[in-house]
Amino acid sequence: MDDDEWHDSLIQKSKHVEYEYSELSTVFPSFHGEEEFAQLVESIKTEGLLEPIVIWQGKIVDGRHRHLACKEARVKPEYTHLPDDWLLDKVKNRVVALNVLRRHLTTGQRALVAAALANMTSGTRTDLQPTANLQEVKSNKQAAEQLNVSERTVRTAKNIKNDTPDLAEKVNKGQMSLHAAETERRKRLGLPEKTNAPKPKVVNIDDLMREAGDNFDGFVCAVNIMTAARDLYLQEGENGLDEQIMSALRDSNKHKLSYNVSGLIALHDTLSKNIEEIRMLSTPTEKLQYN
Repeated sequence: MDDDEWHDSLIQKSKHVEYEYSELSTVFPSFHGEEEFAQLVESIKTEGLLEPIVIWQGKIVDGRHRHLACKEARVKPEYTHLPDDWLLDKVKNRVVALNVLRRHLTTGQRALVAAALANMTSGTRTDLQPTANLQEVKSNKQAAEQLNVSERTVRTAKNIKNDTPDLAEKVNKGQMSLHAAETERRKRLGLPEKTNAPKPKVVNIDDLMREAGDNFDGFVCAVNIMTAARDLYLQEGENGLDEQIMSALRDSNKHKLSYNVSGLIALHDTLSKNIEEIRMLSTPTEKLQYN
């Protein structure tokens, strides 16, 4: 069976299957039942489903809200399938990159997602190669790097989730900062108050590329660039964005300088060439369809 036949068979199968949600599809904060979800339902009613729901190993790994919204809107969902022999880490990288790109999460929300990703193991499949059946553990360090928070922040999130689930729920909904939740947790347990709030961790793209090895995903790297630019712009403003980039470029060591310059020039050329499409993609209708 060639690739086209394999894909066609999956499409036919998906017409008769009610997919379950994988654990991976539930790690990001839910907005089901909120105004944002109602807007998503209305968007799907009027525009149709713009972004297919992602399936891996027979379960939904990305698009849980889109799937629920399709049901409520009575619109037939569409699916896209990741190869079943992809390792869990590679699937995680893709799903996390997509969600970090779509949603502007607080530090606390990102920390809770990282805590959920850490130690998440793959399920067992008898029809795959043995290497895919091995347990794969995402350490605190790896999860922290993916969500752009510190290891300490992930440990804090785990403590809050384990000791005070009600506070974790408030953080997850964006109603409470992680620092405030940790202060309250320590107060309830009679522990001394901490003086410093956890700070976001700066991601080193070079290190991520080195560690990824065969699992390196250009799409994930592109998302890291976009989300870093977004956060820098929100924190520093347009002038600050300019100053920080030039400052980082001037501080580059000689070995990396030429590569950094070439990368920035290529990025500029790509953005300039596609600026009209980029502007069109920023419309509210497009944003609604990506959760």
